[in-house]
Amino acid sequence: MKFMILASLLVAVQSVTYTVTIKTRSSRYAGTNGWFYVAAWGFDGKLINFGAMENPDKDDFEPGQTDVYTFYSAVDLGKIGCFSIRSASEDAWLIDLASIKSSTDPAGINGNNDKNQWLSSDTSKSGDNAYLSMTWCRPKEDKLLAELEMVL
Repeated sequence: MKFMILASLLVAVQSVTYTVTIKTRSSRYAGTNGWFYVAAWGFDGKLINFGAMENPDKDDFEPGQTDVYTFYSAVDLGKIGCFSIRSASEDAWLIDLASIKSSTDPAGINGNNDKNQWLSSDTSKSGDNAYLSMTWCRPKEDKLLAELEMVL
């Protein structure tokens, strides 16, 4: 019984659901077995570090594959300002599309990797020549609307 009460309290505290969707590019070697982390922040400066993207019992980040990750937080960012994916692996990864949405921001942010930038902790010219992280932000027009909503 105590476990049920504790579990109910935990669910009540962690009230916002965040969904991160990532599509790996279909090209050869685009997939990875590396570790990658996601964070998001709001227009008020609040930051949530969601941690590792990992689906148990699934081979994440395979070429052409779409992976979905669900995170829960007591922190409500409202309209999400930006989100970032960062590498903790030298096994490079080529993202095609990325998005984040929440139970309080169903539109969220959608991003693409139209510059074909690889993610890896090996950013050296002799190595992967990759980027350590990629960040996507909501357009400035949406920021102005969010500020107006906070005033009203």
